[in-house]
Amino acid sequence: MTPLELLGHAQHLLDESSGATVGNSARLAAMMGRQALEQYVRARCAELNVDYDGRSMRTRLLILRSLDDVDNADRLASLWSQLSACCHQHAYELSPTVTEVRALCEGVIDSIAPRVTLSTPSPKTPA
Repeated sequence: MTPLELLGHAQHLLDESSGATVGNSARLAAMMGRQALEQYVRARCAELNVDYDGRSMRTRLLILRSLDDVDNADRLASLWSQLSACCHQHAYELSPTVTEVRALCEGVIDSIAPRVTLSTPSPKTPA
């Protein structure tokens, strides 16, 4: 699943929370948004021929900052940090709201969409 597809599922989850996701849709969508961002960062590091295996996400984001677009890397680092905070539940904190997570997921879309192509497989033609 591509990062944009993951973000689409996160947006759908925020729009249509019902059944087992009621009350948890924002946190689940935040996890999907963070996963999409992490997939994009791994793919971008691979495009830049960077050995990222065994590196933390913070390190990968720093690599992007030094080898790629600084502003976009900073924006991704901020979004990753905020989404990570939404994913972790603490008894002394309120859960993230749907509106907050929607804004973060839209920020990820805005940051990666111009750089990602949503590849769709071409239909097979008979030989």
